[in-house]
Amino acid sequence: MAQGDGTGLIAAVDIGGTFTDSVLVHTDGRVAYGKALSSPDDDFQSGFFGSLSSAATLAGHDPDDVFKNLTRLVSHGSTVATNIVVEGKGATVGLITTKGHEDTLLMMRGRGRVVGEPPENILRVTSTSKPAPLVPRERIRGVTERVDSTGAVIVDLDEAEVEAAVRDLAGKGCDAFAVCFLWSTQNPEHEERAAAIVERVAPDAFVSVSCKLSSAVGEYERTVAAAVNAFVGPRTSGYLRKLEDRLGELGFTEGLMLMQCHGGMVPLEDGTDRPIMTIGSGPVGGMVGTQRLAAELDIPNVIATDMGGTSFDVGIIQDLEPEIAAETVIDKYTYRIPAVEVLSIGAGGGSIAWVEPHSETLRVGPHSASSNPGPACYGLGGEAPTVTDADLVLGYLDPEAVFGTSGERQIRPDRSLAEAAIRKVAEPLGLSVIDAARGIVEIIDAKMGNLLENVVVGRGFDPRDFTIFSFGGSGPVHAAGYARELGISEVLVPGEVASVWSAFGIALSDVRYTNEGDVQLISPIDTGALQKAYAELEEQLRRQVGDREAQFRRYARMRYEWQRNELEVSVPDGELTSEVLEAVTADFEQRYEQRYGQAALLPDARFEIVNVRSEALVPTGVEVTTHGVEAETHDARKPDRKVAFARGEAPEDTPVYDGTALAAGQTIDGPAVIDLPTTGIPIPPDATVTRTERGDFHLTFKR
Repeated sequence: MAQGDGTGLIAAVDIGGTFTDSVLVHTDGRVAYGKALSSPDDDFQSGFFGSLSSAATLAGHDPDDVFKNLTRLVSHGSTVATNIVVEGKGATVGLITTKGHEDTLLMMRGRGRVVGEPPENILRVTSTSKPAPLVPRERIRGVTERVDSTGAVIVDLDEAEVEAAVRDLAGKGCDAFAVCFLWSTQNPEHEERAAAIVERVAPDAFVSVSCKLSSAVGEYERTVAAAVNAFVGPRTSGYLRKLEDRLGELGFTEGLMLMQCHGGMVPLEDGTDRPIMTIGSGPVGGMVGTQRLAAELDIPNVIATDMGGTSFDVGIIQDLEPEIAAETVIDKYTYRIPAVEVLSIGAGGGSIAWVEPHSETLRVGPHSASSNPGPACYGLGGEAPTVTDADLVLGYLDPEAVFGTSGERQIRPDRSLAEAAIRKVAEPLGLSVIDAARGIVEIIDAKMGNLLENVVVGRGFDPRDFTIFSFGGSGPVHAAGYARELGISEVLVPGEVASVWSAFGIALSDVRYTNEGDVQLISPIDTGALQKAYAELEEQLRRQVGDREAQFRRYARMRYEWQRNELEVSVPDGELTSEVLEAVTADFEQRYEQRYGQAALLPDARFEIVNVRSEALVPTGVEVTTHGVEAETHDARKPDRKVAFARGEAPEDTPVYDGTALAAGQTIDGPAVIDLPTTGIPIPPDATVTRTERGDFHLTFKR
């Protein structure tokens, strides 16, 4: 990679469960990337700066000076906030709510035990349970107040009760407070007054107010959002303050940006009071990059698949627009905030293989070796066999590759350590190390194929209408396997940056603010009322945007009257007429039929709009110029490697190619392996891979 002077650099960082990925984007379109093991023990600081140091070195910059030349740095705290919830190591939260509704959070709408569980577990009462309460009963206080569904105050807020509750909870060690009252979506005055009391009585505490997080109706979901936000708030804020201070010491003065789960970013000062919006923001960065690439290649329907070290994340882009989540679930708690839909399972390169003692069968995941100790082949103390160990033993990964850094040390895979780990599951099953490794790969590919089937077919889509985009450190290695499971014949691996694609997508993101509100509009829809609803949302957004130029986008969540199934459709900007609404409802009907089938259509039923959403997009102007790949044929061939593509067959000498040296238009027939920085593309015997002019890798199965 050619060296640059460092001016006009943009950096983006994606903190994952195993690796922290970063990219440096130059104004001329050149991209450098770095990987370092994530470091939860030091609040992710060494992983954050280690990955940027690696990227700076690759780009030919002095790692100590590169921060002075950054024009923007985007980070996200997805793993930070998510880990806090999953590990239960958050703040001591006190919840203040409407008197008589203290058990809302604990009741979980009566379905907390089964949320997120597969169908076969619903009746397994003894083996499934509700999660530990986010806020235990002894730290929940009800106060006198009541607002009705129209926003009218029925009972005034008893401020003395609020103050007494805050003093009591602060005395019990609460360092964060969540406030959620009934119908605050219609009138937030009581919540705002209660928050002011908390700030006065407990000035050092973190305060989370439901009306600032969600405008959607649903007392339980808003309470969860406020409680989760409070639970992760103090630690996330501490992490961001420490990060900002260190960046300032290194000469970065432009202001940190935070990636959000809705697909855009916001300045640090706009995001610190809503850390819940960073949950899931890393995979969403991959969706942003995929959306940009799909538009450039004119591929309207894409299944985005991100396989990292800890999880396998899937999102759908239809007609170049990502699907939006109706709700988000974390540790069985459900909340509603605007978010791009990304579904995940515990299936990554670090997923641990084990033998189930009762059935004596091989299992993989969901537990992961994560970054500490990591897969056995990393040589960092891990001994359990993982998917990455299996990939290395089977010849799918370059044994000379540098996977990333851990402090000052480069991580190079050790095949002997991988074989020793896999032998622990091979011997009890009477298998060879190679067959056990193939079994691990087949199981993890099947698990990912099942998730893809649930996401794609379960939503009424035909997989044959979609192209898979595969990225992440382990995605390209397994792309052919899980694509075959779903019956999809084409896979696109986005060039050399595939392993850090989510960080790359974060770098391309625009500043975005979003606002939503629940409505109840039934056909024939009152266009004036709908126009007014959007006007109110956009007035708030314009205050957030300030003097910056912004593009406004509108969306509506619709359903048939009295039905539960809802779908979001886009609504044109500008004046809303009956003709515009006819086009919107026609779009809804088409999507509804595609999702649920023609038999589910209700031709005589009225339409209902239940939620409206507006976005303000402030373009950053970041465009990565694609220089393309030379059409000349290079000597990309590397020494052959022993590779195994099927159980029961001995590994055979297989052609191996340096993916970065392949020429545009060059096609590689399987069986073969393409080595890429920190990842690889095994090409099975029934597939071919062609490098495109843009530099991507297009895998197709032979017919």
